[in-house]
Amino acid sequence: MDVKEYQKQFIATNAISLAEAYVYTKNGDFVAPLAVYDNDAIIGFVMIAYDKKIGISSGNYLLFRFMIDKNFQNQGYFKPIMDKVLDYVRTAPAGLSNKLWLSYEPENEHARSCYLSYGFKETGEISENEVVAIYDLTIEK
Repeated sequence: MDVKEYQKQFIATNAISLAEAYVYTKNGDFVAPLAVYDNDAIIGFVMIAYDKKIGISSGNYLLFRFMIDKNFQNQGYFKPIMDKVLDYVRTAPAGLSNKLWLSYEPENEHARSCYLSYGFKETGEISENEVVAIYDLTIEK
């Protein structure tokens, strides 16, 4: 699985994500790296974390990674995958939460457009040079 060449600047590889998940889990943090399938084909990867830090992340889920393989992009998968992400975090696998947050680089207009059209709201905060956006989990999709 891979993204388009120009997208590589915006997301870590899945191998790096899995290594990070291993380290975070060994340190006692909740991280769920999940493959996304359409029937038998792997079409994407998401990684969800539950943060215990201060600020926006405190007690909220983080959409740590989201990628759709370059061969499956622009085929209508974004919304159904996000719906499944919300379904999953609403089961409270690491604890209850009212928010799902994520961040993206300011130059990543495609990600911004997708997330805002789904219902994420930018907070005005910057985390590690990335724009922070939040989805209110109390709102039904």
